Amino acid sequence: MRRKNIAASFAAMGVFVPGLALATNGMIMEGYGPIATAMGGAAMAYDNGTAAMANNPATLALMKEGGRLDVMLGYVGPDVKTQPGIGGSSADAFYMPAFGYVRKHGEVVYGAGIYGQGGMGTEYANGDMAQVGVGRVIFPLAWRVNPRLSLGGSVDVVWSGMDLVVDLDGNGSKDLNFKDDSDFTGKAKGYSLAAKLGFTYRLNGALSVGGVYQTAGNLPDLKGGGYKVTGFDMPAMLGLGFAWQASERLMTALDLKQVLWNDSMNTVTMHMPGGGAVPFRQDWENQTVVALGLSYKISESLTARAGYNYGKNPIPDDLVNYLWPATAEHHYTAGFGYAFDKQSQLNFALSHVPEVSVTGTGPMAPYGNYGMRVEHSQTNWQLTYSYLF
Repeated sequence: MRRKNIAASFAAMGVFVPGLALATNGMIMEGYGPIATAMGGAAMAYDNGTAAMANNPATLALMKEGGRLDVMLGYVGPDVKTQPGIGGSSADAFYMPAFGYVRKHGEVVYGAGIYGQGGMGTEYANGDMAQVGVGRVIFPLAWRVNPRLSLGGSVDVVWSGMDLVVDLDGNGSKDLNFKDDSDFTGKAKGYSLAAKLGFTYRLNGALSVGGVYQTAGNLPDLKGGGYKVTGFDMPAMLGLGFAWQASERLMTALDLKQVLWNDSMNTVTMHMPGGGAVPFRQDWENQTVVALGLSYKISESLTARAGYNYGKNPIPDDLVNYLWPATAEHHYTAGFGYAFDKQSQLNFALSHVPEVSVTGTGPMAPYGNYGMRVEHSQTNWQLTYSYLF
């Protein structure tokens, strides 16, 4: 039955709240916040602003006494094309805000923020489309235990929204069809709680290490439009990283992450209105992500950053689908930070994903034919204004 062979009919599209985005490490963004993103996404062991609550909340304890407010605007520009037949996806430009506030009082830091976790999505001229946004409202708490050790964690309110319109058998009708015609939400929705726990430790005057464990999204069934989606979740993640202050001006950072896709992306099942169910095999592989970055302080006001991020495509070739091209692997990043004064800062990151081409070895809707090639590239940016008080 063709419906059982369309393994990736559910694409996911990330939100930097509100909005939808094409994420790059599977369904997870290559970096959160322009400081870390400009450094290839490396963020485990140094102060990277309020985006730490989406990275490693323990690094919040490295900030100076006082408060910090970050307001971010992000842009994701995916370019997805297929050969033969379907053409290109028109979902090629998304603007997404994010927000973070933290305050350090003594050795304790607390706050709140809204960040997207990730996702993907596409939309084609024949009407087939798939979108999922997964975001988090994050409440972090960090503690500087002593001059060397910091601990941190967060409680995250996780939500997901999904739209899906697809012709499964090529007869011109949309066999699965639910969407809410909004770029900010999905027709089928679900909410849950998740958490992060992290640390940083200064090994010596120049070298620090940090790590984090992030639980799975714990998403329940997504419901809406008479449909119910079971088996969809975001993965748990383990991260370990180092930051080396090589000189007064130069810092380098290296992160390694293990994203446990195999525990969360196995079989996603669509339960139809009025009965009946369509299972979609996913069987994503666990993904090791390497992030490498450096920053160089050109002057008291200006800092330059650059980085590289790699994560092997987690989707088996027989399950690759034009609706869910989570196939990006290499990411080249750069950016800068500019301090107007002691209170106001601007940080910017640009990342480019060169085109990757994957030829699926399994059947794809709506034609069920083998050998469709999916080409995917991206150019993204993030801009944050920070106010310290």
